[in-house]
Amino acid sequence: MKTSRNTRNQTEKPKKLKNRNIIPRFVQEKLAITVLVIMLALFLLGVRLYSIIDSKNDEYTKIVLSQRSTYDSRTIPYRRGDIVDRNGTYLATSEQVFYVILDPAQMGIKDGDERYLQTTVDALSEYFGYDAADLKQVITRNPESSYIRYDKQIPYEQKIEFENKKSEINTANYKAGKDERVKGVWFEPEYKRVYPYNNLACNLIGFASSDGTTGSGGMEQYYNDSLIGTNGREYGYLNDDSNMETVVKDAENGNTIMSTIDVNIQKMVEKRIEQWKTEVGSKQIGVVVMDPSNGEILSMATDKTYDLNNPRDLSSMYTQEEQDAMSDEEKANAWNQMWRNFCVSDTFEPGSPSKVLTVSAALEENLVTPNTHFFCDGYQTIAGYNVKCTAFQKGGHGDLALDETLMVSCNDAMMQMAAMEKKETFKKYQDLFNLGSKTGIDLPGEADASTLVYQVDNMGPMDLATNSFGQNYNCTMVQMAAAFASTINGGYYYEPHIVKQILNESGSVVKKNDRLLVRETVSASTSDFIRRALVRTVAEGTGKAAQVAGYEVGGKTGTAEKIPRKQGNYLVSFCGFAPADDPQALVYVVIDEPHVEDQAHSSYASSVFSQIMGDILPYLNVFPTTDLPEEDQSIKNQLPQEEGITENTEGQEQDGETVQESETVKKPYDTEEVVPQDEGEGGDSLDIPAELPGSPENSYGDGSTQAGTTAENTRETIEAIPETSGDLTAQTASGAEETTAAAP
Repeated sequence: MKTSRNTRNQTEKPKKLKNRNIIPRFVQEKLAITVLVIMLALFLLGVRLYSIIDSKNDEYTKIVLSQRSTYDSRTIPYRRGDIVDRNGTYLATSEQVFYVILDPAQMGIKDGDERYLQTTVDALSEYFGYDAADLKQVITRNPESSYIRYDKQIPYEQKIEFENKKSEINTANYKAGKDERVKGVWFEPEYKRVYPYNNLACNLIGFASSDGTTGSGGMEQYYNDSLIGTNGREYGYLNDDSNMETVVKDAENGNTIMSTIDVNIQKMVEKRIEQWKTEVGSKQIGVVVMDPSNGEILSMATDKTYDLNNPRDLSSMYTQEEQDAMSDEEKANAWNQMWRNFCVSDTFEPGSPSKVLTVSAALEENLVTPNTHFFCDGYQTIAGYNVKCTAFQKGGHGDLALDETLMVSCNDAMMQMAAMEKKETFKKYQDLFNLGSKTGIDLPGEADASTLVYQVDNMGPMDLATNSFGQNYNCTMVQMAAAFASTINGGYYYEPHIVKQILNESGSVVKKNDRLLVRETVSASTSDFIRRALVRTVAEGTGKAAQVAGYEVGGKTGTAEKIPRKQGNYLVSFCGFAPADDPQALVYVVIDEPHVEDQAHSSYASSVFSQIMGDILPYLNVFPTTDLPEEDQSIKNQLPQEEGITENTEGQEQDGETVQESETVKKPYDTEEVVPQDEGEGGDSLDIPAELPGSPENSYGDGSTQAGTTAENTRETIEAIPETSGDLTAQTASGAEETTAAAP
């Protein structure tokens, strides 16, 4: 049976049409209009902004820069160069310190907002000790300022501590929900000059001004151009895209000055000067220590010192009452005298150390030989006047070999040699030894003694005679030290100098001061003779007080009578060297008017020399070569009480025993240089003419001057130091029949 198939599911539902979300047309039109309006507004705004930027670009740029100039335009200070000794020890350096800068604009003062003011003032006054009322007044008077320098030279440590305190306060207030903050305080770097050793070598170092741009005295002044640098700059600007750009030009720091000074030797010298001041004292004392082989100054000191960190403190010289009574002019003069370097800026009559130059000239001109003998009868007659030697009272020194004339410091023999040389030759060697001319030492204020020495055309027989033993002309300590060194170093005159080399910031040598040979003064043979004679002077003659245990030392005493004459005022000195065969140190000691009744004893200076040289030689690794006899140990440190004679004890009885006479009888010599004092009225028994160059009208009838005026010592200006002459003043020589000359 067929059945029919139903091909369609009768229950299948018809498909539904997609559901469409159709926005009404009127709504679409409104949205399109809104978008067009917004786009048009943005376009118009862009056009307006472009118009403003284009028309007022410069004005707005200035406003931006003015708001940021405090931070983006500032000076970066340079660091003044250091001064170090020959071993690199700092003598002067610059430490970074800071200015305290107040920024009231950051505190919101100009808008009447004082939320930060009181907190900031409290923090500053509490930590730095500022007066709160004054601080607040400064800030409120300048509400729009962004830069007020309130304090200076704040140490780095204090800056860091304050910034930590500021952070603590601000953090605590933030956590507590308070608005108070420490704001508007920042620090600007600068440099402060510091002298680690205070008054050590103060006359050599000098000091710098508070801003570090100017040096006064010493190396600080002479090498100021090398020590200063160039400030850097940090500044901001808008680039082509109107973005703030910062440019930094670094500062160029000053160079480092390496001096020839040895700080340890300087300490030794100043220690002995202080000891002299305490035990005896004098109007002035100066010491120069030089390396005779190259002219380097190892030490230079006087008894007038000051604190380089406080150079205007006069308490070392005057009481507070005396300072309070001073006028401004008197204070300035007191500062000048305290800062003055006696070793370089003052002249004096050198006395007997110059006898070495007289003997050297005679040897060089072949007028004498080491075997030449002189007879000293106690005086020389010059143009009818008797110029005496210190041995006058005992009838003179008698027969003397050439080296013995130095050993006993015989004026008579020196005058005989000068007469043989004649004034032309004598003056020639004065010039060779640079007397009367500046040495060229690299320190400010070197005295010009050119008017305080005779020239050929105004030098008479009396002038020649007295000049031969160091009276009636002037020189400085550094002049005599340099001249003396040339007679014992082989005959080479080196320019004395205080600086070894100059180094830049990276340590490279910019300039090197090698030994500068100025000229040759004497031959090697003459130098050898002088050196041996001076060794005998210390071992057997007038320099016995200068002996140093274990070492062969050479040197020459000096006892120069000062102007006005016959007042009992003397300048005593000793110039010596060691070791004898290879001098490594020359020490020149000058003592002006020792504080004793009888000043005219060279042993005062000789004993100071002995102490200083005894300290220096071991430090320089110079090993002892001899043993000093026990009997001479006591001589070394004794100050004189009367003229000493080395006794010849051979053949005499001692403690019941007879001392056998040796094969060679030792000749007795004076053991120190002494000017005998007159037992009657009038002072000294020796009467030097008070003559200096400059007054040819005051004449002895032989062309020699009698009483010249003392010329001013012209010199380079040291800041605040007046131009003054040395101690010499014009005086008229005595009209007595016998015009005498003291043994210098």
